[in-house]
Amino acid sequence: MKKENKVTNKDLDKFVAEEIKEKSNQKEINLLKGRNIAVSISDSPDIENLGFSLEHQKNLITEITRFLIIHGSTLVYGGDLRQNGFTRLFSTLVHQYRPSKEINKKFFENYFSFPIHLKLSRTDVLEFKKNGVFPVLVDPPEGLGIDETKFYDPVGNDNLFIWSESLSKMRHEMQSNTDARIFTGGSISNFKGKYPGLLEECLLALESNIPVYLTGIFGGITMKIIEGLKGKKPQELTLEWQSSQNKTYEDFVSYYNSKKSTDQINYEQCTQFLNTFTLERLSKNNGLTTEENERLFNSIHTSEIIFLIMKGLQNKLSK
Repeated sequence: MKKENKVTNKDLDKFVAEEIKEKSNQKEINLLKGRNIAVSISDSPDIENLGFSLEHQKNLITEITRFLIIHGSTLVYGGDLRQNGFTRLFSTLVHQYRPSKEINKKFFENYFSFPIHLKLSRTDVLEFKKNGVFPVLVDPPEGLGIDETKFYDPVGNDNLFIWSESLSKMRHEMQSNTDARIFTGGSISNFKGKYPGLLEECLLALESNIPVYLTGIFGGITMKIIEGLKGKKPQELTLEWQSSQNKTYEDFVSYYNSKKSTDQINYEQCTQFLNTFTLERLSKNNGLTTEENERLFNSIHTSEIIFLIMKGLQNKLSK
């Protein structure tokens, strides 16, 4: 029988000891220096049913962010400007945990798609700069025939098409600047893009064969992606189910696909891609064994989740 590699307190203490060393001696740990690590996270509809709260989710992301910053990586996120959203949380965390001797270094890139970035105020930009955050403003795709100075509300097929194309462009640009990506939670329905945001980001990351880490603790679209990688066909990854949650979505999909000759919205294709990608390929790419990835899918312990992510990143990206 194959002996299971278990996470021990000694393993976890290793990373804690490194952090203490950095704090006390002010010596930079260069484990992930020069690496851009993206975090894909949004609120999950499953979180309360699983016995957690938004505070648990914020606590996990706080710890993940802390380890990534301490070990020298640049955080990458694509978000909005909600007052209590993750963009502002990441900004605060980066300001809090960046080394004091590197206050002028960029630690966090936040990608803003059109037309969201039109809402950025001068105060927002100054606050981000103070916290070591670099806002990346992504223009809309060419050929939309729109006024790029006008904010389009995400209402009606025409405007939703603009949002979908702009979000997709942002996600492609973000992916081209990402060395690894971490997923947790994620809304499943009633989104503004062509697919649930984390699903679209995960498909791009997997296609690029970069290290991808999927934590199923909070359910959401991340857990549906995990199910797909394990050969299942989640009902949530079907047009029928999505349309049952949003009565206007099916009409939008028809409109969207009528305007696109390629890259159409196709849930069957998404599920087939996940089914054929396999857990084995995910493991080969992210530096963890299949058993370790299974543990990452199912663990509810912050220390184990962080240990596994850091182990995979160290195996694949450390210099």
